[in-house]
Amino acid sequence: MRAGYRVGQFLQAVRARPEVGDLAQALKHLDPPLFRLFLQMSPDEQAHSLRVLHLLLAEGQDDPDLLAAALLHDVGKSRMGLRLWERVLATLLGPFVQHREKSGRKEASSGWTRALAVASLHPAWGAELIEAAGGSQQLQELVRRHQDPIRRPPATRLESLLHALQQADERS
Repeated sequence: MRAGYRVGQFLQAVRARPEVGDLAQALKHLDPPLFRLFLQMSPDEQAHSLRVLHLLLAEGQDDPDLLAAALLHDVGKSRMGLRLWERVLATLLGPFVQHREKSGRKEASSGWTRALAVASLHPAWGAELIEAAGGSQQLQELVRRHQDPIRRPPATRLESLLHALQQADERS
């Protein structure tokens, strides 16, 4: 991605906070245990997730698991709180660095590699959190696979939902 786009994302993240009405909309798409997970995310991650939701709704998407995945696709990042500069580092370097972390444990990484561990492991962590909160199997898979490459054109319903989620995530 272009550097200017990433700078814009950073500036947007610094000021992003969800509005009360947006939180009410999130609650509309999440059962209470899943909404509690959403509230564990940082305010800028919540705002990002709400932008993803709004894009999907504007496209006419109505699958309940897809809309919940829009809100929770990055919830695994809350497992290991990162400072803003660490999230920026992970976003900028993530596509260029193949992180070889094998363990999903919190204490597996330290220093600057911690941000890269979160970037690579947060989908699996998010799926685990959603499973523990009683989220559906499809929602778990959407979150677990939200960064996976998919076939073009998508061959299954799940891949079609993933494609929509990925496209909205990229645009938000």
